[in-house]
Amino acid sequence: MKVLLYSHFFYPSIGGLENVSLTLAQLLVSSHVNCKVVTTTAADGPDNLGVEIIRNPGEKHQIRLVRWADIILFNGASLALQPWILLFKKPFIWVHTGYQVSCIDGCGWVDGERAPLTPASSVVYHVRKNGWKAGGVGGFKLLLKRIFAKYLVSRNVAITKWMYNAQPLPRQVHIYNPFPLNSFLGLKDTTIVYDFIYVGRLVSEKGVASLILAFSRVLKDVNRPTSLLIIGDGNWRAKMEAYAGELQVTQHVTFVGRKAGSELVHYVSKGRIAIVPSEWYEPMGGVALELMAAGRNLIVSELGGLKECVGDAGLTFPNGDAEALAKCMLILLTDASARNRQLRLGRDRVKEFLPSIFVAQYIDLLQKVIAEKASKTEVAQV
Repeated sequence: MKVLLYSHFFYPSIGGLENVSLTLAQLLVSSHVNCKVVTTTAADGPDNLGVEIIRNPGEKHQIRLVRWADIILFNGASLALQPWILLFKKPFIWVHTGYQVSCIDGCGWVDGERAPLTPASSVVYHVRKNGWKAGGVGGFKLLLKRIFAKYLVSRNVAITKWMYNAQPLPRQVHIYNPFPLNSFLGLKDTTIVYDFIYVGRLVSEKGVASLILAFSRVLKDVNRPTSLLIIGDGNWRAKMEAYAGELQVTQHVTFVGRKAGSELVHYVSKGRIAIVPSEWYEPMGGVALELMAAGRNLIVSELGGLKECVGDAGLTFPNGDAEALAKCMLILLTDASARNRQLRLGRDRVKEFLPSIFVAQYIDLLQKVIAEKASKTEVAQV
C-alpha cells in the first residue's frame, strides 16, 4: 500500500498538527506501509525522521507523487494537490483537524473574539469585517471545500465525537488523533515546584487571561504561597505578563516561554495541576492527553474535544468562566483525595489514547477505501 500523506505544516514547525502528522507517518512506516510525506514547511537541516519527506514539490513532482500513490491522506481539509487527484481518479481522505468546512477562518475565532461556525453566518461576518472582496474570496474557497467534503472525498475523518457532531458530513468516520505520548508516560522527575501549570500558545483563544484571573482569585482564598507556571509563547505573551501585573500576581506567575522535547517534559514534571482553559472549541485535546500521560491533575474547558478526551480524569468548567475555573482550582489544590482519585482514573484513561491504536484504525480505513476504489474500477471496465 502506497500512501501519500499531505500535511501543510510539518516538522520542524512545532504544534499539535505537526506532531500528529509526524507520529502518523512514522507509525505507518513502522507498520510496513510505504508512506511519503508532502509539506510546504521548509527543513532546518537533514531529514532524519525515518520517513521520506518531500518539501514544496513543483508541479511535475506533484503529478509524479499523486500517480505513485494508491491513496492520498490529508491531515486537514486542504485543496492542495488538486486537480491531479481528480485527474488521475485517486481516492483521498480528509482528516478534519479544524472547522475548515464550516467557516472561512477555519476555527471560529478571529482577532480575539468568537466568530460564527456556520457557513452563511461566517460569510456575512467576514464580509462585514474585511469587505466584500476578502469575504467573497473566502466564501468561494469555503464553498469549494464543502463541495469536496460532501461529494468528492472518499472519507471524512472526524478526530473526536465532538467534531463528528459539530461538522456532520457524508461518508464520515471517527478516529482520534495519534498524539505522541511516550515521552510523557512514566515521568520520573516528580519534584513539585508549581501548584498550577499551563502549556500552550499564548494567544487569545487559549484562555490564558481567564486562567490568570482565576488564579488571582485563588490566591485570595488560600493561606499559603501558591504558584502558576506558564509554558509557551505567542502574540499575547507581553499582554498576559502585563495582565498579571495589573492583578498584582506577577511574583506568583512564572513565564518560561516555549519549550520542546526533554526540556518541556522537565518543566511539566514540576507542576501538580495542569489547566487547559481554551475559550474556543478545541477540536481535540492533544496537550491534555500529554499532561494526563505525564501524571498531572487536570482542569479543562468543557465545550470542544477536551472534555471528551479527559473523561472523568479531569474537572471541567464552562469556556471562559474564570469564576468556575477558580472553584475547580481550589478543589484540586485543597483536596488530596480528589487529586489522587483523578490520577488513578488518568492512568487508565490514557491507555485508551495510545497512538498505535489509531494508526491501526487508519491502516484499516486506507485499505478499505483502496479496495472500494478497485472494485468500482473493475465494475466500470466490465
